[in-house]
Amino acid sequence: MFYLERDELSQKGFEPIQNSFYNLSSDQEVSIFNENGNIAFNTKELKQNWSESIEQIKQKGELNFRDNDTYYHGLFYKDNQGDFVVLVKATNPMIQSQKKKLISILAISFFVAMLILIFLTSRLSKLAYKPVRNIIQQVNDLNLNKSPLQLSYRSSKDELEELFQAFNNLLKEIETGYEQQKNFVDFSSHELKTPLASIINQLEISLQRNRSNDDYRETSEQVLQDAQQLKNILENLLTLSNLNKSIQLKENIRIDELIWEIIEKLTPLYSAEKFNIQLAIAPEDFHLLEFKGNETLLYMALFNIIENAAKFSNDEVMIKLSKANHRLQLQVKDHGIGISDKDLKHINQPFYRGENTASFQGNGLGMSIALKIFQLHHIQHSITTQLKNYTQIQLKFPQ
Repeated sequence: MFYLERDELSQKGFEPIQNSFYNLSSDQEVSIFNENGNIAFNTKELKQNWSESIEQIKQKGELNFRDNDTYYHGLFYKDNQGDFVVLVKATNPMIQSQKKKLISILAISFFVAMLILIFLTSRLSKLAYKPVRNIIQQVNDLNLNKSPLQLSYRSSKDELEELFQAFNNLLKEIETGYEQQKNFVDFSSHELKTPLASIINQLEISLQRNRSNDDYRETSEQVLQDAQQLKNILENLLTLSNLNKSIQLKENIRIDELIWEIIEKLTPLYSAEKFNIQLAIAPEDFHLLEFKGNETLLYMALFNIIENAAKFSNDEVMIKLSKANHRLQLQVKDHGIGISDKDLKHINQPFYRGENTASFQGNGLGMSIALKIFQLHHIQHSITTQLKNYTQIQLKFPQ
C-alpha cells in the first residue's frame, strides 16, 4: 500500500498508510521484488539471495518460513504496474525475551541442582560408607590379646557383607596363628627348660663331692639321655619351622617300601609281631602305591604315626594299604589308650599332649609335624578314636 498503491490514493488517504509504515518496528524489514526478481524497494539492504524463495512465493501466493529466530512472510502481489513479491522479515521480541528468560532459568536451575546434588551426594556417601568407617574403627581398636578377633556388622546382603565376612575369616586365621604361636613359644620354652634343668641338676649334684665311677657313669647316662631329648626337640622345632617354606615334592616314592623301612627301623624297639601289615591291593593296581612327593618328610610323618600307634598300644598295630575310589588308602589302627574328644581338638597343636599320655615319653611335636606334612602333600587324613579302646588314622593319597 505504501509503495505500490501510492499513485492511486489521495494525499489524505495515503497519510495514515504512510504514518503506519514509518511506525514499523526497527526489527521489521520490507523488501519488494519486481517480476524479474530485482529489488524494487527495500527498507534495508539485503545480503542474501532470495531467488529460490521468490519462486516459491509466486507459486503459492503466500509463504511463511523461518531461519533460526528470524521469521519471514512472503506475498505475491499483482498490480497495474506489474507482478511483485513482497517479503517481510522480522524478529519476535517476545520469543527473544522468553528465550533469554529460559536460558537464565536453566542456568540458575543447573547451579541450584548442582548444589543440591553435591549436598545429597555428600550425605549419601557418608551414609553409604558408614559401615566401612565402622569396620575401620573396629580394626583400629583390634587387640590381639583379646578374643575373639571378629568384626560386628549389619547384614546387608551385598558385596560389603561378603567383604566383611572374608575379613572376619582372615581375622580368625590370624587369631588361630597368633594363638598357636603363643602356645608354641610357651610350650617350647617349657619343654626345652625341662631337659636343661635336669642336665644342670645332674651335673651340680655330681660336682658336690667325689663319686665312684659307677655314679659318674650313671650321671653321664642320665645327662646323655636328657641331651638326646633336647636334641630331638630342637630337630623337631627346626623341621616344623622349615615346613612353612617352599619344599620340592617331585621325588618318586613307593609307599609300601617306605612303610617296610619304618617297620625295620622300629623292630629293635618293638617285637616283629607288634605290626600286622596288610596289602589289600590287586597287582594291576600297584601303580597306586607310587607317589610323588618329598621322601624324607613323608618318611618322618608316617614314622611318627606308626611309632605313636606302637607306643600307646599293648596289642598289635594294624597297617593296611587298600584301594578306595581309585585312590591309595592307608589305615593305621592301634588298640591302646585312645584320645579324648577334648584332646582330639588340639591334635595338630605343637607341644600339646593328651591328659592320658603323662606316663609316656614324648614332646607333643610328632603328630603336629606329621599332619602338617600330610597337608603339604595334599593327603587327606581322618582320625577316629575311642578312649581306652583304639585309635585309627586313615590317609587318602591324591591321584
